[in-house]
Amino acid sequence: MSPPAVPTASHHGPLPGMPPRNVARMRRATFFVLVLLGTILGTWLLAVFLSGNGWRWSEIGLMLVFVPLFYQLNAGFWTALIGVWLQNRPMDDPIDLWSTLTPEDDGAPLTANIAIIIPVYNEDVTRVWEGLRSCYLSLEKTGQLQHFDFFVLSDSDDTNRWIEEEVAWLELCRQLGAFGRIFYRKRRKPINRKSGNVSDFCRRWGKRFRYMIVFDADSLMSGALMVAMTRIMEKNPGLGILQTFPKQIASETLLGRLMQFAQALYGPAFMAGINYWQGGESNFWGHNAIIRLEPFIQHCALPPLPATVPFGGHILSHDFVEAALMRKAGYAVRLLPSTRGSYEEGPPSLIDMLKRDRRWCQGNMQHFWLLFAKGWHPMSRLNFAHGVLSYVSSPLWFFFLVFSTILAATPGSGIRDQREQIALAGQLLLWLTVILIFLPKVVILTDEMLTGRLFKPLRLRLLAFISSMLDTFIFSLMAPVMMWFHSRFVMKIILGQGVRWVNQRRKAGGVDWQEIILTFGGVTLLGVIWSVIAFFISHQFLLWISPILVSLLLAIPMAILLSSTQSGRRFGLFLTPEELEPPTVLGEMENNLAEVKGRLQLPPEIEKSYGLMQVCLDPYVNGLHVSLLRRRRYTELSREYLDEIARRFIKQGPQALKPREINAIINDTETVIHLHYRLWSSAENELAPFWSLAIKQYNIAATNPFTHLLAQKGHQMLEMPMEK
Repeated sequence: MSPPAVPTASHHGPLPGMPPRNVARMRRATFFVLVLLGTILGTWLLAVFLSGNGWRWSEIGLMLVFVPLFYQLNAGFWTALIGVWLQNRPMDDPIDLWSTLTPEDDGAPLTANIAIIIPVYNEDVTRVWEGLRSCYLSLEKTGQLQHFDFFVLSDSDDTNRWIEEEVAWLELCRQLGAFGRIFYRKRRKPINRKSGNVSDFCRRWGKRFRYMIVFDADSLMSGALMVAMTRIMEKNPGLGILQTFPKQIASETLLGRLMQFAQALYGPAFMAGINYWQGGESNFWGHNAIIRLEPFIQHCALPPLPATVPFGGHILSHDFVEAALMRKAGYAVRLLPSTRGSYEEGPPSLIDMLKRDRRWCQGNMQHFWLLFAKGWHPMSRLNFAHGVLSYVSSPLWFFFLVFSTILAATPGSGIRDQREQIALAGQLLLWLTVILIFLPKVVILTDEMLTGRLFKPLRLRLLAFISSMLDTFIFSLMAPVMMWFHSRFVMKIILGQGVRWVNQRRKAGGVDWQEIILTFGGVTLLGVIWSVIAFFISHQFLLWISPILVSLLLAIPMAILLSSTQSGRRFGLFLTPEELEPPTVLGEMENNLAEVKGRLQLPPEIEKSYGLMQVCLDPYVNGLHVSLLRRRRYTELSREYLDEIARRFIKQGPQALKPREINAIINDTETVIHLHYRLWSSAENELAPFWSLAIKQYNIAATNPFTHLLAQKGHQMLEMPMEK
């Protein structure tokens, strides 16, 4: 089957925002020469090591999987070292976008309108809207708020979340006086998921704005950074997408705090290194970035992929493709190295991380088709290849270990006069691999100890040193487990198994022992079988492969430990600058969430259907929901169907209906109004027990019809006085 053709776009000449061509060429030549030399050296050493017994099929297989793996190691190694060099060079970077801003820009008014869009899908309503509140107030402090509009674009198919989103929108607008500044839209059908939601916004409102800042549901950005990004875009009309470096925050579990510490310590160097060799052909990560809307609308419509799911169909990892299309249209896609002001949250447990990686894996594997499409910039094509390799490297590593096991089990006779040479090549290759894996961390940590780039007090630098040693040990244990699961993901995709679109869990929910045992039991069994095989092969081979086997055997206790909230905070381990000195936008959000958390909670049977209770019992919410629905004409048969569902809804409660039935009645204005009237006018013996309890709870909390909604729900919006 032929690869898809990429839509053509007009070519633009060089514009401000694109790195100088000679600088970009020199940097890429330097980087890739170093990477290729390292890859060639490692490949030659392995060839010498394997040559003693001729070339059997297992040795050829080992060589084939080794080359891309060693290339990936070299690319990461030189990216990190170049990044550290850039951080310590005495002169300014000639491609630094911050240098385009002048002191006069700080007080100058903006001349562009910017839309901040937040696509959501069954997310924690409180977290989304409190994050929006913090960003709104942060922009207000800059004096440039009038140029920014917020759009919450919902694809939530959970009716309770949908109703809570509507109430949260109205209450936040009322509290901030932000009507006409904060908008909410619920799509009836979530066509093409997040990318379809963004496309829908662009079609409806895109022409009203010059720029669009894209958030994820857990994104957080300071007003100062958003204003600065806008000024950079204004100064550089050749910039199509400007991507920030979002730092992970608000983690409670050991895994989350390990991730955010590692990102804070190692991330800036890697980002500087990536910016060094990617230049104007960087990647877009889908959020915490600003986009020039006119070329995005004209040139970044996603091409359909051939075949069917999982390789074909709708593009899941749309961000890489949109970046490539923007570059094809002649606009630069750049990284903005920034250490503060751009934040996101991460998965709380190893299982949640694997669920996220399963989706990302399928999206990146789809890019295989795009590797062969016409018209891409060479760097965009390389970015696609790197995206595919980021997951394909796991089965390559797995096959490398399998081939190594086969070679150890079937040793050849060897050539006597070359044994010393072969042994030396093997030792050199081993040490070279260790250097490529661990030296970047050592250099970055040494830089921190000498410069105090993150932590000025010596005590905190020493704690960072201890934390780095611990995270290196834990991540080394995690790596083989992740290798096994990523290998399974790749194989499932090759065999045609797609993935469902589900909402992400972003907060710790406790340790689920049963889920962990079921998920990682197979990994442990693999470790047991492989250990027995290695034992019978030779003690030397068992010792060589023991780090992998220990990781597989400890998968279950490791997953339990990483899911716990005993994360070392008490001892000062895995600290980040944002924990020690929270930026204003983060501190305000966390304070608000902490205050909301202690509010009155509802009974469990009411809690899970709280949105339905609101829309059916509260006249305020009922009227709001009806006003936001589009009136539809129904046939007499359809009306009878809705009436029958409504009768069961009242007599038996929400638990008696299927989700699609609840969705049907909540989408009909007449039924919603009628439900409110029927519930309040019916005798108690005519109602389901759920509704009797719900009405009692409602009457207890209903002190003020315009404000009791938030006080009643423990994790609902933070109550604030209405602005005069």
